[in-house]
Amino acid sequence: MTFARGLREGTCPVALEITPPRQLGRTVLLRRAALLGDYCSAINVISRPERVSSLDASIALASGGFAPAWHLAVRDKSREEVAGQLGRARAAGLTQVLVLKGESAGPGALLVRDAVEMTVAALTGALVGASFNQYAADADRELGNLAGKLRAGARYVQTQPVFELASCEPLLTQARHAGAEHSVAMVMPLLQPDAVNRIEARLGLRIPESLRRAIDAGPEAAWEAFADNLGRLVASPLVDGVAVMTFEMDPPAEVGERVVAALRQAGIRPAASVR
Repeated sequence: MTFARGLREGTCPVALEITPPRQLGRTVLLRRAALLGDYCSAINVISRPERVSSLDASIALASGGFAPAWHLAVRDKSREEVAGQLGRARAAGLTQVLVLKGESAGPGALLVRDAVEMTVAALTGALVGASFNQYAADADRELGNLAGKLRAGARYVQTQPVFELASCEPLLTQARHAGAEHSVAMVMPLLQPDAVNRIEARLGLRIPESLRRAIDAGPEAAWEAFADNLGRLVASPLVDGVAVMTFEMDPPAEVGERVVAALRQAGIRPAASVR
């Protein structure tokens, strides 16, 4: 069961977001990718400076039998650089790409919508997506940018972490009206008050008070809050898939087990296999 097929068939497929290691060590990379086992049908490979590139890590995962979703971060790349990366992705048989601006994008960076158009043309039949920030200060501008990406050929949109369905329902509705075939909601279990503060500062948002109280009450209450939020998202007709991101870069197996338990509680069944 591929992620694309899960979106088409309405089974709410699950992707796992992982951060590549600093060096291309297959042991670490494959361990991170296996966190959710057969409940995961795609591995979103985050693009971060001073880490193994998302493309290199995606190619390594594909050779290890996983289904990677390459994060093509435009940043300050030229059209020629993007074309070269797309050639490598095509040669490696990559079939899912999330195109995004990336951190520290310079003023001369290739426009994301142009990179989407190039990706659709270079990787025939690939599932191409675009990111969507429901916390953007200028919602109209964010939706306008998204519309351009969708016209260029993006088929799904992926949100920033969603901690309360009501906070993003209006924008998800507008994204659907703008032409998004599918919407993927990112989810993240937050278990410690320090994690709340760091996420609020990074994303420029305010965590719902109900979630903050649950986290203050301890890990068990925090996990229950995560499962409840996940269940509401999976049940929503506006959400077609979920992408799980953990606060820890290299979480212990117990975190994966608790996330899988929440996925089961939400009614999500295992994919045929991630490998």
